[in-house]
Amino acid sequence: MISFKNIIIAGLVGCGMAATASCQKNDYGTVDLSGYTPEPVVTLTYNHPCALYSAADFARVKAAIASNSLNAAQQEEFEVLKSSPYTNGDYGVTSHATVQIVRGDPKGTIDGTQNYTIAMRDAAAAYQLGLLWQITGNETYAQKGIFILKDWVAKCTEVTGNDNDHYLAAGAQGYTFALAGEELRTYSGWSESEFTEFKNWMKNVFGDKNYKFLQLHGSSNCGSPKHYMSNWDMVNLCSYLQIGILCEDDEIVKFVTNYFTKTGDGLGALPNIQMATYDFVNPDGVTEKITQAQESGRDQGHATMAIVVAAQLGQSAWSLYEANPDYPDLDYFSSNNQALLRMAEYNAMANLKDGTHADITIQGGSAVQGGNWLYNLAQIPFTPVGKWCSNPNHEAGKMQAVFGEKDRGQLRPGYEIYYKHYGSQADSYFVKRYAEVQRPECGSGDPRYGGNSGAFDQIGWGTLMLYQN
Repeated sequence: MISFKNIIIAGLVGCGMAATASCQKNDYGTVDLSGYTPEPVVTLTYNHPCALYSAADFARVKAAIASNSLNAAQQEEFEVLKSSPYTNGDYGVTSHATVQIVRGDPKGTIDGTQNYTIAMRDAAAAYQLGLLWQITGNETYAQKGIFILKDWVAKCTEVTGNDNDHYLAAGAQGYTFALAGEELRTYSGWSESEFTEFKNWMKNVFGDKNYKFLQLHGSSNCGSPKHYMSNWDMVNLCSYLQIGILCEDDEIVKFVTNYFTKTGDGLGALPNIQMATYDFVNPDGVTEKITQAQESGRDQGHATMAIVVAAQLGQSAWSLYEANPDYPDLDYFSSNNQALLRMAEYNAMANLKDGTHADITIQGGSAVQGGNWLYNLAQIPFTPVGKWCSNPNHEAGKMQAVFGEKDRGQLRPGYEIYYKHYGSQADSYFVKRYAEVQRPECGSGDPRYGGNSGAFDQIGWGTLMLYQN
């Protein structure tokens, strides 16, 4: 790397005494720094809990529950959360932890089998139990959630696999465990030493993997950081950011922020995930900007996953931004000319029907919207994109010639976050409609989302925490 010190010495040594205020000496002589403005050093403030939701968010919902003043949608979601299979049964009572979290090819692992779904469900349980403790004050929820976290800290030593699929578990399960820890960190029954062990476990088992993936992208076999689709970046960015907040590690937070909003070389970074932007007239007659995202030409399950996980990433940064208004880079929702809104609008426009929440039915373990498509395929703007890497057997090595029709209309929780941040804007028609059709959005454990990994890729429960009518 070429150093700044080496660049500035040649030809810049003629600074006179009258200019000493803008000149500095180093080993190579006196140099003129009048045009150089160093990046300000920002020390972040953490008002815990401050990942995904803030202390004020939890306090507001807790007060509404105590005063029996939740709105109808919030109340419905609250009841679903209390009856979730992951806040009941043997979760928080029986040990489920494994030594290894294995996703992908299990060759060479201890048990020789893929087992990440155990951690997936336990992490979801710990998160949901922590959420219930925060908003009810019922210590039984906290005790069960901490039982799960301590169980995994005591037994689990790594996330692994014989291929790079394990980085998905490091991301998706990493951020869920981290969020649970952030919710439960203030519970008096979790000792300081135990909480420190948990933070170290999160950094060593998940954080190191997140960083390695974002830096090297699994040493992809085609040599391109764009070998992996955008959702791989998204889950690892989410996990690494949550760990940074959990551990009050400014460098991690700033790394994620710079990667996502400015400098990242993977397909999940905002400058890279945007494929094409269109002027589109919504049903209210407003011409708005909508943006085709990197996975819009894939199945819509993955396409929507990338959009809602990006919402979670933005919301977590926002909760921290509220305490750090002097660090505006944390406002991901404004970044890149509101790229998150434009992509969320495109995704919602392409996946919505004209039915209502009451028209949703469950078929084959997933929610099916009622009514007719708002737009037929010919009306959805799409620009062919693809071949981000040279491996034709990988998704990123293929062309996306047309909009991805497979799994079109699949609902995933997360749009309440977009509604919260953009719902008052005239150019958020489809975000508002998506949130209204899905509300209450709930999360894993809701029959609308089934029981496979797609139900756990995103956190959900945003109606209870964010929706205020």
